[in-house]
Amino acid sequence: MIIPVCLIQSEWPPTLGRGDPKFDEVLESVQEHGILQPLTINLKWHVLDGNHRLAVAKFLKIEEVPVRVWTGNQFIE
Repeated sequence: MIIPVCLIQSEWPPTLGRGDPKFDEVLESVQEHGILQPLTINLKWHVLDGNHRLAVAKFLKIEEVPVRVWTGNQFIE
C-alpha cells in the first residue's frame, strides 16, 4: 500500500537527520535504490518500524511511501 508521507506520524525526535550515522546510511540507500522495505504503521498512522526511512523520505521530499499496516493481529499490505 502506498500512502502520503504527510499522514504518517513518528515519535522520533524531529532533529533526526544528517550527521546521525543510521540516517546517513539509510539516506544513501534510498538515494540509490528507493525505499525497498515498506514502513510498518498502526491503525493510528504511527510508525512501528521505519522511523529512519520516514525521516529520509521527508528530507528528500518524497511525497508517498510504501507501508504495511499492523492491525494488532495481522498486516494489511
